[in-house]
Amino acid sequence: MNDFYCDQVIPGKIQVEIIFETENVMAFHHTRPYWERHIVIILKTHIDGLSSYQNNPTLNADFFEAIQIVTKMLEDKYGGCRVCSNVGNYQTTKHLHWYIHQGQRLRAENGDPITK
Repeated sequence: MNDFYCDQVIPGKIQVEIIFETENVMAFHHTRPYWERHIVIILKTHIDGLSSYQNNPTLNADFFEAIQIVTKMLEDKYGGCRVCSNVGNYQTTKHLHWYIHQGQRLRAENGDPITK
């Protein structure tokens, strides 16, 4: 299984700019942003995606606390943001995560830079 978050981010093999962290979740700036402001929120335990997630009150609380903190930060500074999670074939990394993004799009879905 190729899981960028379990293989690189969680064990600290790649440096990320962390915004918020608990025992269960981590919010950090995307390493290759697709948006001007692009933040990723991950669980520190492996779950393939939202469709396979088993309801867990502790994880839910940490996930939503992270989402609330990050969205409030972007809303206060820029007036709003988007929250999304990809599922199944839309996931490039099969690890449950949420994106919080705001501003102009920098990359196409395939990762190619958008030129104006």
